[in-house]
Amino acid sequence: MGRVILQMNVTLDGCCDHRQMIADEEVHRYTADLMDRCDGGLFGREIYQLMEQFWPAIASSGDGPPFIVDFAHKLNRQPKYVFSRTLDHVSWQNSFLLKGPVSEEVPKLTAEGKNLLVNGGPGLGSTLAQLGLVDEYHLLVNPIVAGRGPRLLGGIHERLKLKLTETKTFSSGVVLLRYAPVR
Repeated sequence: MGRVILQMNVTLDGCCDHRQMIADEEVHRYTADLMDRCDGGLFGREIYQLMEQFWPAIASSGDGPPFIVDFAHKLNRQPKYVFSRTLDHVSWQNSFLLKGPVSEEVPKLTAEGKNLLVNGGPGLGSTLAQLGLVDEYHLLVNPIVAGRGPRLLGGIHERLKLKLTETKTFSSGVVLLRYAPVR
C-alpha cells in the first residue's frame, strides 16, 4: 500500500503563498530527496498550472543555478497526477488528468503501491487531510510573517490530531516539522 505525503511551505502566520517562502538550495534539495522517495506527485489545477508555467522552461533552457535546473528536470520526469474539474487535458511531460473524486482516485493510486507527494497547494492539501488520506505531513516553517495570503490547511473543518515524528533546522532558519496522523 502506498502513502501520501503532504509537504507545505508555510510562514509563521500560516501563509502558504509560494512567493513568501525561502527557496534556497538546501530547501530544494530536501524536496528533491523527498521526490526521489515517491512515485509521483498530486496536484490541484491551480498549483499545476502555476508550476507548468515555470519549471518546464527552466528544464528546457538550463537557465538558473544548477540546483534549480536539476529540480526542474526532476519535476519533468516525475509523474504528475492532476485533479481538475475544468481542464480537458494536461500537456506537461508525464502528467495525467484525474477527473474522478479525490476520495476515489487517491486510494486507487495508493492501492497500486504508489507513494505520492503533494508539494504545495492548500486546496488539495486540505481536501486530502479532511478525507484522512494524508500519511505524513512535512511542514517547512519559514521565519517570515507574510501578513496575507492563502492559509495552510484552511479548508479543514474538523480537528486533526497529529504526532511529531521529526524536526530539522535548515541554515536559512526554515524548520521542518514532520507529523503523522494519530489514528
